[in-house]
Amino acid sequence: MPARERLRLRTLLRSVPAAVRRDYVSTLAVQWFVLGVGLLLFHLVARRGSVHGFAYYQIARGMVSTFQPVLLLGLGVGLHRYLPRTEHTTRRLARHALSVEAVLVTVVGLAGVAAGDTIAALLGLPGGRSATTAALIMLAGNCLCTVSLAALRGNQQVVDANLVTGLGFGLIPLCAFAAADRIEDFLIMQGTGTAVVGVWAAWVVRRQPATAEKTPEPDVRTLISYGVRRMPGEFALPALYTFPTFAVAVLMPGSAEAGYVGFTTSAVTLICSVFAMLTPVLMPRLSRLFHRAGEDGAVRQLLTVLPLMAGVLAAIPTGLILLFAPVMVRGFLGPEFAGAVPVLRLGVLAAIPLAMFYAARPTMDTLLDAKFMSRLLLACLALEFVATAIAVSFVAAPHAAVLGLVTAATALGLDAVGLAAYAVRQPRR
Repeated sequence: MPARERLRLRTLLRSVPAAVRRDYVSTLAVQWFVLGVGLLLFHLVARRGSVHGFAYYQIARGMVSTFQPVLLLGLGVGLHRYLPRTEHTTRRLARHALSVEAVLVTVVGLAGVAAGDTIAALLGLPGGRSATTAALIMLAGNCLCTVSLAALRGNQQVVDANLVTGLGFGLIPLCAFAAADRIEDFLIMQGTGTAVVGVWAAWVVRRQPATAEKTPEPDVRTLISYGVRRMPGEFALPALYTFPTFAVAVLMPGSAEAGYVGFTTSAVTLICSVFAMLTPVLMPRLSRLFHRAGEDGAVRQLLTVLPLMAGVLAAIPTGLILLFAPVMVRGFLGPEFAGAVPVLRLGVLAAIPLAMFYAARPTMDTLLDAKFMSRLLLACLALEFVATAIAVSFVAAPHAAVLGLVTAATALGLDAVGLAAYAVRQPRR
């Protein structure tokens, strides 16, 4: 990189307010704690349940990750986008969003329990209806806590949001595992505890300071209208991660390979967490900035180069995992999981383009219509399906599944770079 460009980049980075850097670091630290707990639970579940118990846990987690975006109705990203534009209705909007979510998860949960045996058979979950019920309780708890967490982040209550994250998705799962004897009991306790944290979090949302501006404030109908259009994309993004595990579970029912693929996507998630945390920190600020007077042109320049910087940074941990994959698998899972090493080495390459996407996401979600993100993510999910179907004719199912993920992630990352550059050139809305 020429010296002039390096100097310009350093100048742009220095223009980032100290409060933004502080909030990002603290949010990332809490997220790493949650991810660390997740990795520890992989280890503990593998030790307690062995290969087949670990596969069951991964399938249940995949079920939660896949269906949670549908049940959220896009309320999470909607709260990030619209709550910063409220002053008098902030608390009411947050509680209305939680109420809508509570009704939805109750209805879907009851329907899921009624079809529990069928769902368990389809996903290869041992235990029938009871296993499905446990996963649904965990799903409901995650949804309620996620909506309240989005409200806190959208209201820029970073300390409160980090506390809710650490409690709901870190300490409660650990305590639930320690108190439970079976995987099903663990999921039920975790879901119940997380739901309680979510309800409490909705009641600590504060009112925004009033200003002299007199503008219409969004209501829950605005959230739902935006969220329904954004929901297909919110479903497609986690499906990019969970589809490989489901594909292997269906193609090789009862095998341990589904757990190998799940561990690989978790490693990708760990790397991308550094960049995924840009959205809750930047999006509320960008939403307020680009919809009020006093916009800074340097912000647009920084948002343009941010995805490329993320790709370069993500290449470092990706390379380390490629080198030390055998040690990681042996240390986290045990020597009997050696078959996961080649799957991990291939699948982790998806982290680089996905990091580019996550760095571009705050810009796109703030400045573009919901249809842009939804169409992009759905197209990449379809590409993953096609790439996996083609690859399975030439390589083993686990390798085909992660190869499909890498293909879709590459397309997503490259498109995100272009869309972010397009978004910052658009006039303010």
